[in-house]
Amino acid sequence: MKQMIKAYEESCVLVKKRIDQLTKQKNDLKREGKEDTIEKLDLERRIRLLYVEHSQMKEIVVYLTNYLRRVEQRAET
Repeated sequence: MKQMIKAYEESCVLVKKRIDQLTKQKNDLKREGKEDTIEKLDLERRIRLLYVEHSQMKEIVVYLTNYLRRVEQRAET
């Protein structure tokens, strides 16, 4: 269970890095006036989806952590 939580946390970090990369790319393209490229690459939608995925993974981490804590407490009693 602890490994699963750790894997989700690592995935959260990777998704956040990808969000940062795509946001930087979008901002650079916007600065260059390449709005059509932003639309072609569908950057806004991709970034939005990654934010949703990131928040869902964070919720899973919280849920699994709480579950693990409850299981450990039961083992102590």
